[in-house]
Amino acid sequence: MTYSVAERELMFRNLAGNPSAKKIAERALQIEEEQEEKRRQDPKLYPWYGFEWYDVPAQPQVLNQLVVDDLLVTGGPRGTFKSNNTTSYKLKAPNLVKECLEQLKEITEGTEEGEIPDDLFDFILGHDDIKGLLWKSIRSERPVHVLLVGPPASSKSMFLGELARLPFSRFTLGGGTSKAGLSDFLLEFRPRYVIIDEIDKMALADMSILLSLMETGVIARLKKRMREIEKITTTVYAAANRDEHIWPELKSRFFTVHLKEYAEADFISISRAVLISREKTDPNLANYIASTLARFTRDVREAIHFGRLCQTTADVDGLVRLKWPTTKLF
Repeated sequence: MTYSVAERELMFRNLAGNPSAKKIAERALQIEEEQEEKRRQDPKLYPWYGFEWYDVPAQPQVLNQLVVDDLLVTGGPRGTFKSNNTTSYKLKAPNLVKECLEQLKEITEGTEEGEIPDDLFDFILGHDDIKGLLWKSIRSERPVHVLLVGPPASSKSMFLGELARLPFSRFTLGGGTSKAGLSDFLLEFRPRYVIIDEIDKMALADMSILLSLMETGVIARLKKRMREIEKITTTVYAAANRDEHIWPELKSRFFTVHLKEYAEADFISISRAVLISREKTDPNLANYIASTLARFTRDVREAIHFGRLCQTTADVDGLVRLKWPTTKLF
């Protein structure tokens, strides 16, 4: 089955931003692969209806929430089973889960022992002032936290993606964290750098643990009815579409930079460079995609979509008419 870019991004963010979901997904994938191997060895086996809560293990209410979040299925789809006494679960999209877990492993483990990449931010065109700021923050002896604020298609995600290449960095999603979850996340991984996307979607009450981390480096959690307090040194890099929903006390701990939407010439130049260098698109087609889309959008991701879907200029024109039907192409 082929998954869309949006489906891949959503699954990646859900797993990256929820350590509990990630752990359950890893165990569930292992169980499903073991069952698949048994079926290959003995096709006469009865159908496997899925794992139960004690197989993972996780409380049923946690698993039921993951059903709501479209990570798991139960009852009907993919041969799962549900009765008054028993509920079995399966991953809704095991291949997609496997793909995203492998990507997360590359981010969280691939550079653990490495040095800071020399080519950090190189593929991002322009924004030299922001690159300079981030390099100064990375090299600072004491943490200088940076918040990037701007509309979609303003390079925030590209900067966070590059920052996730830093050794001992960890990525999480603002809307997928909670006070307890973030404490466990920080104390388990002890990241040197924390990269938070959509920090504006983090609940106000859940920002207090992040505030403590940025102000004093102190992390506290309850464990076996005892309060565990530890201190770690971490630099936080975050991004948001808007900053009015971020707790003022928390926002004051950041060096905040507001990004603007690309100008037309910048959009064309950057889209063309990304299509040719990263997507291996024919240069003539890349030029046509970039110049055509500049009339409708400033989102470089749109150019990437067109580059992957189109082989000819006629393909580009057809998709433009489909996506923006009320606008004349020429």
